[in-house]
Amino acid sequence: MPEVADDDLQRGVRDALAGIGAPGAASATLTEIPGGASRQTWRVDAGQERYVLRRDPPGAESLVPQAGEFRLIELARDAGVPVAEPLLLEPEGGRFGTAGMLVGFVEGESVGPRVLRRDELESARRSLPAQLGAALAGIHSIPVGPAGLPLPGGDPVLAQIEHWEAELSRIGEPLPVVELGLRWLRLNPPPPAQPGVVHGDFRLGNLIVDEGGLAAVIDWELAHVGDPAEDLGWLCIRSWRFGNDDRPVAGVGSREEMLDAYEAAGGARPDPDRLRFWEVFGNLKWAAICARQANDHMTGLRRSHELASLGRRICEPEWDMLALIGEAA
Repeated sequence: MPEVADDDLQRGVRDALAGIGAPGAASATLTEIPGGASRQTWRVDAGQERYVLRRDPPGAESLVPQAGEFRLIELARDAGVPVAEPLLLEPEGGRFGTAGMLVGFVEGESVGPRVLRRDELESARRSLPAQLGAALAGIHSIPVGPAGLPLPGGDPVLAQIEHWEAELSRIGEPLPVVELGLRWLRLNPPPPAQPGVVHGDFRLGNLIVDEGGLAAVIDWELAHVGDPAEDLGWLCIRSWRFGNDDRPVAGVGSREEMLDAYEAAGGARPDPDRLRFWEVFGNLKWAAICARQANDHMTGLRRSHELASLGRRICEPEWDMLALIGEAA
């Protein structure tokens, strides 16, 4: 069942809207937007205006805290990436109960199968491969180091492998195919790349699409500094094609279309071996996320039919990962 906004949350949002001078703040109402597995998302109707509230559900943890996600949205906007307008950030224990943010509402569709099937989005689908490539080039241009996000210590590729290895160890469920994938990744790392901001979950479901194409990139809670090709590989895994398997980029186009636009917008075009490595990694990460979220349900941390169902999907990225490893061999 969708979460119901309690009186304290309603009051907190109204107070926050009043603080930024939003018309209709006193009568604002919240409607949960279902589908988020990591953070709660609410549509906020305040008179003629609409906003979106994103907040951490109690007990949940994300790789990027709300403050970091809010800052990333600001930096992405400055880099020309289409995003929801960042409006207000609240800390843990603030007016939203848990850490959260208010952003502008962006009209459009985010559910992957609808993006790929709705007649009114046919023209948008033709534009998306190039738009996605250009948006990723913008994300990867966000400054790191002294001028922007801090650089991590050590090897960023190894850090990602170790992170998901630790997640699987925490869950404790035996997943032999995923263990094989981890071993392959450790033995076949690509040459070091110039580190950049990686969105970490750039795919259908985290993109708002309207009739003109890409309207906003959302859900930045897996962002980090690493090899930018990680985003390119993640976008191409089969799980995000929703049946359009002949179109590797999000079910809408070819790798070449996306990479040409990425390179034209200033991105460093990865060679096929680097892209394959990150597609293998993407499938492993999706298998680990499915296992983690199903474990959250099974242990009672967050009871959800959606999270429980993800446990049955682990075999899909496992199969694709094995195929890619075999192709590389």
